[in-house]
Amino acid sequence: YYKEFHLSLNNKSFIFIRLNEISKYLKMKKIIKLSILLFITILFSNCTKVKYGDVTFWQQTGSGYGITVVDIDGVTSNITSEYGSTPDCGSSGCAVFNNLETGTYNYGASDGTDSWSGTITITEGCLTMELY
Repeated sequence: YYKEFHLSLNNKSFIFIRLNEISKYLKMKKIIKLSILLFITILFSNCTKVKYGDVTFWQQTGSGYGITVVDIDGVTSNITSEYGSTPDCGSSGCAVFNNLETGTYNYGASDGTDSWSGTITITEGCLTMELY
């Protein structure tokens, strides 16, 4: 990628290198490195981590509702217990939905007599939703 020229003068040897050939070589290496970096950047720029959250549906003690079936996108879970105050996420007897992708969902619920419907927005972490 470079050319040498040898010259002898008065018993001394001189070597001349055409720098423009080296310069071209170094520029090409730099362009290749930048191209690889750009490719990797573009390749991973659309990669986003999918985020998940949970929702727990519950009902108040003394509400008078029977077993309530809750549906989110065709997946069902049952409320079989009542709580005097907001239960912890994932509590037993609540309708629990885990690992939902973040976003907005429609839900429906019924105990055979009463029914509920609406939308919930799932974010990372856990949401508790009282049906009353």
